[in-house]
Amino acid sequence: MTDSMREAMALNGESDKLASYYNKWATKYDDDVGSHGYGLPQMMVATLAEAAGRHASVAWARDPNSIILDAGCGTGLVGVALAEAGYRTIDGVDIAADMVDVARERGVYRNLEGDIDLTCPPPKMAGSADIVTVGGVFTLGHVPPETLANVAGLVRAGGLLITSVRRAYLQQTSYHDVSEFLIERGAIEELVHLVDQPYTMDSTADYWAYRVL
Repeated sequence: MTDSMREAMALNGESDKLASYYNKWATKYDDDVGSHGYGLPQMMVATLAEAAGRHASVAWARDPNSIILDAGCGTGLVGVALAEAGYRTIDGVDIAADMVDVARERGVYRNLEGDIDLTCPPPKMAGSADIVTVGGVFTLGHVPPETLANVAGLVRAGGLLITSVRRAYLQQTSYHDVSEFLIERGAIEELVHLVDQPYTMDSTADYWAYRVL
């Protein structure tokens, strides 16, 4: 684990501190994370493909014209993986505007917006996408597990929500409980849960695909 990755996980989840830290990290992020066995982007795409291939209710998600929102897009590594998989309509938002500037240079996004806090996303974003990917967000020092309800709200009814959850976060927070609560309440339906899969060079993650009801 690089020093920058360790410092990021030590943040206390305050939005202004997260934005400031990631703005400063933007130009070095890919070197610190993307070049160190970063399996998350491909696993997000693999989880999406698994859901679409296994469940008829979301088979439509194979359509390359599906509208995807990359929530917490960072420098755009997930967006690149989605584009390589054939998806053509990818939007992105992130809390750090400088990270978004790097993502914009990749040329795979339709629209990008910075200064978006996923713990309280603006109402204009509600139900705005067929598929929402949330990669690298549910990790220590970042957002609380209750953010799962907020990002589910960005998906249209019947759409897909794809999340990555770092193993340490899963073990030390109530993500499982929040997920089960939303399932029992009828807000989301679990379609895929991939356990202990590639994430960073020093950590694995669980990946979920939910259908938003």
